[in-house]
Amino acid sequence: MCSSDMCDLEAQRLVAFASAHGLTVATAESCTAGRVAAVVGGVPGASEVLRGGAVTYVNEIKHRVLGVCEKTLATVGAVSERCACEMAAGARALFGSDAAVSITGFAGPGGGTADNPVGTVYLGIADQDGARAVRRHFDGDRDDVRWQATMEALRLLRSSCEDIVLSRG
Repeated sequence: MCSSDMCDLEAQRLVAFASAHGLTVATAESCTAGRVAAVVGGVPGASEVLRGGAVTYVNEIKHRVLGVCEKTLATVGAVSERCACEMAAGARALFGSDAAVSITGFAGPGGGTADNPVGTVYLGIADQDGARAVRRHFDGDRDDVRWQATMEALRLLRSSCEDIVLSRG
């Protein structure tokens, strides 16, 4: 299982890498309620890297703050690949960052569906190449799911930063 210590270490790696290369990051979080931004913000030097984070727990705020399309929310829902992409792109634009990560899912104990059972999380990443998302399913209780999603988001952010550096040549 993931833990806060493991996430702290991954956040330190992210901050060190992004800082060394002059990159900035942002977050848009639903089921993790700001945990990714909090973990990154806990690293000394994070102010050079972290532009901001938005906790968008309800659809109205996803739409109003991040620009998630009302049609997306009405047709495929908040727990979807499309919503995760729109959240990440919205956070990148809102905060003016090089990369942004988003998290939307069902941490439990309730809220899941047949297609997206409890533990299903969509993580979006937006950078100079556009926005894309991955679907993950995490086991455990609510806190376990939230820590695992946080770890995956930190990994995605660091990977995106590495890709940005590689694209610079």
